Amino acid sequence: MNFFVNLSVRKKIIFVFSVICIFMVLIGVEGILSSSKISKNGNKMYSNNLISIRDLEEMRGGINETNSNMLKIIFERDRSNLDNLIKTIDDLGKKDEKYMSEYDSINTISKKEDKIYDDFKNHLLKYRESKNKVIELVKSNNYDEATKIYNSDIATLTIAMLSKLQECIDINGKSAEQENSDNIAQFNSVKNSIIIYTTIAFLIIIFMAYILSKKIVGPLNKIKDLASRLSCYDFSTAITITMKDEFGQTAIALNAAQENMSSLVKIIMENSQDLSASSEELSATVEELSCKTEIIDEAINTITSGAQLSSVATEEISASVEEVDSSINELTSKAMEGSHNAKQSKERAIKVQSNSQKALEETRKIYTEKQNKMLKAIEDGKVVDSIKFMADTIGSIADQTNLLALNAAIEAARAGENGKGFAVVADEVRKLAEQSSQAVTSIQETIVKVHQAFKSSIDTGSDILKFINTDVQAQFDAYVEIGNQYYNDADIVSKISEEITSMSRSITVTVGQVSESIQNMAQTSQKSSEQSETIKESIDETTAAIQQVASTAQGQAELSQKLTEIIQKFKI
Repeated sequence: MNFFVNLSVRKKIIFVFSVICIFMVLIGVEGILSSSKISKNGNKMYSNNLISIRDLEEMRGGINETNSNMLKIIFERDRSNLDNLIKTIDDLGKKDEKYMSEYDSINTISKKEDKIYDDFKNHLLKYRESKNKVIELVKSNNYDEATKIYNSDIATLTIAMLSKLQECIDINGKSAEQENSDNIAQFNSVKNSIIIYTTIAFLIIIFMAYILSKKIVGPLNKIKDLASRLSCYDFSTAITITMKDEFGQTAIALNAAQENMSSLVKIIMENSQDLSASSEELSATVEELSCKTEIIDEAINTITSGAQLSSVATEEISASVEEVDSSINELTSKAMEGSHNAKQSKERAIKVQSNSQKALEETRKIYTEKQNKMLKAIEDGKVVDSIKFMADTIGSIADQTNLLALNAAIEAARAGENGKGFAVVADEVRKLAEQSSQAVTSIQETIVKVHQAFKSSIDTGSDILKFINTDVQAQFDAYVEIGNQYYNDADIVSKISEEITSMSRSITVTVGQVSESIQNMAQTSQKSSEQSETIKESIDETTAAIQQVASTAQGQAELSQKLTEIIQKFKI
């Protein structure tokens, strides 16, 4: 029992549930095994006995029905129904063979039943032989002999077969009854075993639950009593638990905690009065420090105001210097920009000079070239006069031809009939002469127009060449001169811009030095102001801290008093 008591709570619970599981397994195994036996006996009773009884009953019914049909064949003597009866008898024989085959397939037939069944089969063979003889006799209309064989053989064999079948049925019935009794006995045995196992398990579980609850509730009540005593400031009584499980360990830990709390309360009681006295001394010291920090704070405020005024003045000077420096930088930038623009102007002036010189040379070249071409065109235009001269010659020839044609026509008219052919030729020549004269007139008019247009072109070309030679060339000369002047002006502006840039840089350096000095002074003033502010903030924080310490000291004194009052409540 001590072993179980000293186990941990987890192991105790596991042990109890393990016992429950063991009994459940035993009950389950017993039930499964017994159910298997009952099921096996039931299957055996059905497969061997009930099926055997069914097959035997079917065979007995088939024999009775066959015997009934045999009586109909012999005594009714209805030839029209003979074939149907014979067919029915054959079908009944086949059914008997089927049931006999099923009965033979059962392997659990006893020796006694097997001997009886063999006798039945021997009687059945004789019965079938006699049956076949009777059928043959009936077919041959020998009813008397058939009746004789039936009465002497078939009736006797039928009684014997039915008797053997009944004996087999009785044997299977008794066997089924025995197996049913075995199943009932097995069920009762299983029922009793389960009742015994369940009762034992129930008693063990009740006992273990009682022990477990007693070993859990008892320590819990003791722990609850300790908690109640602690709530009433009573640290005088410890817990007494002898178990070594979690409750025992908890009791040991709670006893140690109670003892530590008792020691702590004793120390607090001893030192609470000293704490109260120290708090009062600290409060007085803090008040003295607070007065001194207020004096220091006023001095720091004066220093901070002076540093701020100095810082403002230096900032104004620094701002002015920065404006001057910005203006100088802007001037330097403009001067550098002017110098850059002047250099670009010089480059453009050089480009203008070059382009103007090239344009002048190109113009002179074009002028010379066009002048030569124009002179050549004037020389080539003289061919128009030659064409005009040739046209005049052709016109003169046409006039003479016209006169000759007129004379020929007159002579042909004089010749009469003989001159008619010549008159026709003369008339055609006259017409051709007139057409030639008209063409020459048109050519002369065209030549006059061409000559006028050529003269107008020559005059226009001469005017253009004159304009190029006088005005354009003069303009290009002026452009070259302007380019030279533009270059000289840009060079002067560039030099002036460079001088301004150099002077601006010198001024910038000087102003930068001044600005740096002012910035240093401003930074020094700013640092002084910041340090003064820092000192002031530190003094303010110190003052606040001292006030907080004073408040804390006062609160600590009050707390010490309350602590003393509370400690008086504890019972150690």
